[in-house]
Amino acid sequence: MSTPSPTNQAWLELPDGQLFWLHERCAIGRQAGNDLVLHGDTLSRQHALLTATKAGYTVTDLQSRNGTYVAGQLLSRPALLRDGDEVRLGEVALRFRCSRRMDFPEPGTVSTQTTQMLDAVQTRACWLLVADVLAYTALVSTAGSETALRRLQAWIAGARPLVEQHAGRINRYVGDAIFAYWPCDTVKSADVLATLRAFEEWRLRSPLPFRLVLHHGAALFSKSEHGEELGGRDVTFVFRMEKIAKGFDAHAMLSPTAVRTLGIEDRCESYGRSAVDGMTDFFVFYALPRDLTPPG
Repeated sequence: MSTPSPTNQAWLELPDGQLFWLHERCAIGRQAGNDLVLHGDTLSRQHALLTATKAGYTVTDLQSRNGTYVAGQLLSRPALLRDGDEVRLGEVALRFRCSRRMDFPEPGTVSTQTTQMLDAVQTRACWLLVADVLAYTALVSTAGSETALRRLQAWIAGARPLVEQHAGRINRYVGDAIFAYWPCDTVKSADVLATLRAFEEWRLRSPLPFRLVLHHGAALFSKSEHGEELGGRDVTFVFRMEKIAKGFDAHAMLSPTAVRTLGIEDRCESYGRSAVDGMTDFFVFYALPRDLTPPG
């Protein structure tokens, strides 16, 4: 998982589902000449301004008629945006997304942030997916950073609906990877299987090669200054699975609990057993069922 330039790894999800990639600044409004021109009676000609800073992107209301809201709060001064924040301009809703790091505490340690937020943590059983672009750093070296970035942006734009159209939620974008989840209390296993099938059908058309891994386990949900956080042993497990899949030369791999909870034990072939960093047991990992993989 490599990490492209943070400034180029922030974007807005527009009402029509398109992605608008952000640069150093982005003026938004109805008037031609804005960086992002949107239409709607509740928008002002010059409505809001997004600016890249060392801390991240800030949004400033430009004395608009109907106001700018972040996470439901009316802006009275510039506000720092968090990944996943809803930015509402009048009645037009946008969502801010950006690439984020994924930090894993050492076994047996508890971060200060975790201690401070312990009362706000919620545990939910989820299917957890990581989809990761292959050899992105090598692509930058051979094709150049601008070409590689355009292809990565096209990959993100293509992968996102494969998750969200099947009840999945993208928690974060980590460099050149997507981390998504499906809560078991609100989602059916058929939705997860449909996502796996959609990714495999898209693989040959994808602008970049990728690997995906799926696990099932308990995720710890909390909020931080960066947005929604998922953590815990099983989140660490699924990210470490991606490295194990690379060792098996697997483009798609399932954990034992994913196979069992999806009800596909009798349809999956084993890649073999492997240890997982930081965990004492060995685990058997599986290939996708053949009926989820298109011929050829």
